[in-house]
Amino acid sequence: MEHQSQEIRISSEPGEHREKKAPKITQSGHGKSLKYDIEPAEVLQLVSVFGTAEPDFASLMLSAIIDAGADGSPSRPPGYEHINRALAAVTGIGAQDEIEGMLATQMVITHIAAVSALRRLNGSQTVSVQDSNGNLAVKLLRTFTMQVEALQRYRGKGQQKVTVEHVHVHAGGQAIVGAVHPQPGEELKEQADAPRGITINRMLRCGARTRSGNACRSPAVRGKRRCRMHGGVAGTGAPVGNKNALRHGYYTAEAIARRRSFRQLIRVSRATLAELNKPD
Repeated sequence: MEHQSQEIRISSEPGEHREKKAPKITQSGHGKSLKYDIEPAEVLQLVSVFGTAEPDFASLMLSAIIDAGADGSPSRPPGYEHINRALAAVTGIGAQDEIEGMLATQMVITHIAAVSALRRLNGSQTVSVQDSNGNLAVKLLRTFTMQVEALQRYRGKGQQKVTVEHVHVHAGGQAIVGAVHPQPGEELKEQADAPRGITINRMLRCGARTRSGNACRSPAVRGKRRCRMHGGVAGTGAPVGNKNALRHGYYTAEAIARRRSFRQLIRVSRATLAELNKPD
């Protein structure tokens, strides 16, 4: 039974459609002498499917489909039907250059592998085999989704386009449809009215001495020389004379000097008593 050639409509640009047929591969020979042939009239069509003008690149992508995308094994090579189905899928993606051609080939191979893993999952009998096939299918499906997103980003070239199709203006409202260009003086006026901020690395620093002994690097309050933690704001900062550092007075200089004088007086008194208690 011969398969009739079907035309596939693909879109290379939004709103643009063109006709493109999937190339067909034929098979000759058996076993190790198996060969895949293509009609000379479809060679150019095969090259354009992968978005290139180099036959060697198209041959590389076709070999990848035969080795990894078509059902088969070294003892049982894939049939031409499987190869033609994979080529039809690549044709449907519509690669425009070599990068898109490689992504399209990878997407088709990944999709075929994911469907194969899901088929093995459906026929699994044990829990361990179900987990193995299920995890593999999930990874392949995620990879396929990432490949689709990569292709979309590459085709968009990182640019986003917003198209407004409908504009609704209710009673009392006003709207302008189209490109709006400001007058020569309006742009300068908007820039003049914009707030002029000062970057924090150019602001005046506090400079107060911190507990570590270093200078405070916090920005000073506007109009002040200190930050909000060191007196730049009313009600903040240490009181005059640093009286809040005095808690009990035990370690003040006066208290230490007083204790030293008391100890010296005690030592002198003990020495005097020792002299008086000596026997004659």
